[in-house]
Amino acid sequence: MDFATGEQQQEQPTLEQLDTWCKQALSSPTAEQREEGERRLRYYFPTFSETLAELSGSHEFSSGQERVLAVFPAIKGPADAAKLMTWFLHQSSEVFSITYVVRRLRTLVLNHLA
Repeated sequence: MDFATGEQQQEQPTLEQLDTWCKQALSSPTAEQREEGERRLRYYFPTFSETLAELSGSHEFSSGQERVLAVFPAIKGPADAAKLMTWFLHQSSEVFSITYVVRRLRTLVLNHLA
């Protein structure tokens, strides 16, 4: 679904997929399953605050170079990410989805839009 027009497009996840990934990220029994849900969601709901070191659990990288994390092509910056998260909050009634996105939106706003 196109988040702006409501049209279905190939790269965009369905509302059901996003709900499933939120539930997976917050309530799966194994760390691997939770991380997989989180990894998928970071692509669509970036906060632009995470570093690769934070994501990998280490504190530094040997290359010394910053690496860019991939994000959904429709998201050009924090304001676009906030719009997508707000859209999702209005569309989903799943408690795991609401919990996940509110947490991400809070991080985004506090770090970039406040």
